[in-house]
Amino acid sequence: MIVIPLNTDAPIYHWPWMTLVLIAANAVTFFLTGGGSETDGWLLQFGHGLHPLEWVAYNFLHFGWLHLIGNMVFLWGFGMIVEGKLGWWRFLLLYLVIGSLGGVTIQTLTLARADELAGSGGGGSSLVIFGLLALCMIWAPKNELDVFIYFGIRPMTVEISNLMFGLWYIAEQFFWAWLSGFSMGSAFGHLVGAFWGAGIGVAMLKVGWVDCENWDLFALWSGRLGQPVDLVRWQDNIQVTHSPNLSDEKSAASTITPKKKVKFRPSIYLSTSRPKRSKPRTDATSSPSGSDVTESGASNSKRSKSESSLPATTLKVLDRMRELLRAGKPQAALDEYRKRLHIIDQGLLGADDLQALADGLFKLKLWDDTTPLLEEFIERFPSRADAARIKLTAIYCEVQNRPLAALKLLDQVDLEDLPASIRGHISQIRQKAERLLDDETFELDGKS
Repeated sequence: MIVIPLNTDAPIYHWPWMTLVLIAANAVTFFLTGGGSETDGWLLQFGHGLHPLEWVAYNFLHFGWLHLIGNMVFLWGFGMIVEGKLGWWRFLLLYLVIGSLGGVTIQTLTLARADELAGSGGGGSSLVIFGLLALCMIWAPKNELDVFIYFGIRPMTVEISNLMFGLWYIAEQFFWAWLSGFSMGSAFGHLVGAFWGAGIGVAMLKVGWVDCENWDLFALWSGRLGQPVDLVRWQDNIQVTHSPNLSDEKSAASTITPKKKVKFRPSIYLSTSRPKRSKPRTDATSSPSGSDVTESGASNSKRSKSESSLPATTLKVLDRMRELLRAGKPQAALDEYRKRLHIIDQGLLGADDLQALADGLFKLKLWDDTTPLLEEFIERFPSRADAARIKLTAIYCEVQNRPLAALKLLDQVDLEDLPASIRGHISQIRQKAERLLDDETFELDGKS
């Protein structure tokens, strides 16, 4: 059976050129060593003491074309994910550290078996590759690999998560290692690489050396998978200024009909952190009564005063909507908004309420409901709408096939102070939009 990883939907923030450099270095070493026949100085020797140079050199030694090509294919598949998160120099350091730790582990374990293992040794980058596989399982477990499979009957391409792909291969290596009595061989070496890769991956994640944006294995276990990091508890920021009557909360929530979710790539789960600005905002935000107020402390009192002038029934509905948002029920809050407030007073919601409503619906992947709210927010609060623009361009591009609208909106985003992860998301969306244009995607009057 032939298995070849081709591509991934994991976010790639750094072009994996160091992965290509390492592939080239392995190929050059293959020719320098006569296809693996000249092993002096390259082979990781078993039972002959500890040799630090061998801990690095053996990772580039391959025995035959099939050994080289097989390893390089998988190095590309997993290297682009890991380097895509770390950048070139940290990826190179990680590659060498995993290989070196694997080398010292194996040589240490074979010290007591010098007579039995005399003259034997190992080589190849597969130990490091299994370490990279373990990293992908921890850092991007639910992201998918596009895998080419050939069983001898017909070729096919399937999508499989990094977690399932890794579990299958590690279980297979464990079986072969167990079958051989865990003797020193390739299967045991692969397990050593996976052990070190997993340990390093967990450590880097816990100390904050890698940002997986809640797409990591721990987020999966805790139920936070894919949630925007800065809005994991966005409901707590919703203020309720009056005493709401929540007697109709259940009936409001029950009127919502569940909608079929759209299959979607992780690039749409964008962080909504706004860049720090050196100057305070001077743009106006809309109060519930439609008047413009600033974001200073005085504006809050003005906003409360504006709300106090609203009819009691309107205040009651507004507070009920806010309470539903706090309870994590944006669909019910939207229903309240549509049935009552939006009909009575167009543009009643202030910036914070409107953003919270759009964010809650966005998290539930209700793209049709989210789109008009994001468009309204961008139109009314343009100077604080970069996060809304990025989300809306993702919907335009990846759900609605509107590349022209997406590119036009991206041109309005200020990239200067955005973190690298957000710029990476924007680059992905722009590339997708440009590919759609190259494919001559039909777009009439700004819609697909």
